[in-house]
Amino acid sequence: MSDLNSVFNPDYGWPDGSALEHSFEPKAGETQEAGMIVTLETDQLLSAAVLRIVDDSLVTAPALLLADAGKAYHVAGAGGVWSVFAIGDIVEWDGLAWNLVVAGAAGEPPDGVRVVVAEAGADGSFTGLEEQVLYYDLGGSTWTVSTAAPADGAKIDITGAAGIYGGKRYQYEGTHATGAWVEFATSRKLISAYVAKATSGIVANAKQSMWIVNEGNKAGIETDGEFVGNLAYLKIASGVVFKAKTAVADTLAPAEYVEAGAGLVVKCDGTNHAIGQVQESNGVAGAKGIVTVTGI
Repeated sequence: MSDLNSVFNPDYGWPDGSALEHSFEPKAGETQEAGMIVTLETDQLLSAAVLRIVDDSLVTAPALLLADAGKAYHVAGAGGVWSVFAIGDIVEWDGLAWNLVVAGAAGEPPDGVRVVVAEAGADGSFTGLEEQVLYYDLGGSTWTVSTAAPADGAKIDITGAAGIYGGKRYQYEGTHATGAWVEFATSRKLISAYVAKATSGIVANAKQSMWIVNEGNKAGIETDGEFVGNLAYLKIASGVVFKAKTAVADTLAPAEYVEAGAGLVVKCDGTNHAIGQVQESNGVAGAKGIVTVTGI
């Protein structure tokens, strides 16, 4: 039997899939009323090998100080003390010496290796890209801004085994000069998980885990006085019967399949994953429309 009081565990993930009820934080600024359909989201980014990539244009090792510990470079030439490294390596200064963080091959870093430009005044390919996450495109021999660009609250693991940041996790605190990427302690949330309005579950993709708001945060009506920050949600699983909001209750009849759309139940047209079958409808069009659905 599932532990219905379980919470997100950074080592094992979400509560057991058979858990039917749970409490999550709503998406910031989003009002979620009872009967709204939601999905689980997170601000976590994919892991990166380097936190503080600085430059990829230097052909000779720069003269750095103890205070520069953590700065990393894509080696463009093996001049000076970089003679022990190869062009294409990514190296990091630990305050006293240089360490290999990511080994290159044939003069280039590995394809797809990810780095974070967490330094003011970065140069070379990283100029003007402070606070961005980049990956190396071997096909184009270029550093490219990742599609998973950081937003406030985003988390990232740094995986560089030989780096001083290796095995640590960082949170993005906003634009540069106001904190930027900072390590956070386990006393803070390890992963910024929340629930947001469900738009759909496209059939071409894996079916999303859908939940329905059981106790919402509509001002003055639903917020739980004991757990103000969290709302209560019921998992939409096979056999679970629930009442949900819909603007098209007047068009839904028993046995029809329905899906999620912008937090509401809509008629399933085969484009998205169905979440259930209608048992009954109050037949009202607009905001007061409600249907009783059996989850599938």
